[in-house]
Amino acid sequence: MAMLSFGQHIIKSSAVFLKTEWSFALVNRKPVVPGRILFRFTVMTGHVHVHLLPRKAPALKKNDSIFDEKHDWESEDVPTKWRSEEEMAKEATELRSLFS
Repeated sequence: MAMLSFGQHIIKSSAVFLKTEWSFALVNRKPVVPGRILFRFTVMTGHVHVHLLPRKAPALKKNDSIFDEKHDWESEDVPTKWRSEEEMAKEATELRSLFS
């Protein structure tokens, strides 16, 4: 599997756990919650992507506070929260087995 693009980011195949002709799913570099994945699919112009965040009660006191936490967590200014390629590859391998 060749490298894929996700916006301005190049995605290594080791982070991808599902690929079809028009879509792919990958593990997240800085997941705000464990198990967060990204799903990208192609449309006529450009692409659309969806953030899937597993949630377990009572993870948050206020349901919509996930959006504030996601914004703060994903700041590019905090690279210490980024996962290693090895961590991402391990999670992608586990998820890949569910879709084979």
